[in-house]
Amino acid sequence: MIFVLIILAIFVLPFVLFIKVVGKNKAKQKSSSWKGKLIDKKHLEYEDDDSSYTKDLYTLYFETTEGEKIKLNVPQKFYESWTIGNKAEKKENQLLPEKVIKN
Repeated sequence: MIFVLIILAIFVLPFVLFIKVVGKNKAKQKSSSWKGKLIDKKHLEYEDDDSSYTKDLYTLYFETTEGEKIKLNVPQKFYESWTIGNKAEKKENQLLPEKVIKN
């Protein structure tokens, strides 16, 4: 019985804590709202130590109208649709910002 508890503590507890932290970060991101513009974007390609495949990380950097810097890791298609200088608005309950297009 003690062996089972030790195994659970070693393997299950870190997984549960990871899921909790990720969920908390997503909830925080969804609850925020801001306006700003895209100031930088970066694509990082790195090798996975466990396999021969490479992975890509796409990051957009925004500056809000209040001067706050915001870094968002995004999917490739979303990343490619933005250019530096695009205006953005992130509404509450949305995960990612939308482009603001002036007519």
